[in-house]
Amino acid sequence: MQGTGFAIAATTPDLGLPAALRRRLVQRRARRVLERELADYATAADRDDLVALITDRAPTGSDAAAILDRQTRRELFRLG
Repeated sequence: MQGTGFAIAATTPDLGLPAALRRRLVQRRARRVLERELADYATAADRDDLVALITDRAPTGSDAAAILDRQTRRELFRLG
């Protein structure tokens, strides 16, 4: 088992800081686009339908589920 760590390290290139920053930027942009798309589900009924769909099909801890949860909490605090 000692050789496996070396094999993984040898096959995984170190992309460095610029590549890591680019990857984070792409992830952030994708998350913003998803947030805007999910914001179109403005009513509670629409959001509940979407949450039910996500829980049936998406893996636990998906970005869409987290964004919907945040948006729902914001709405609750805004109304409360």
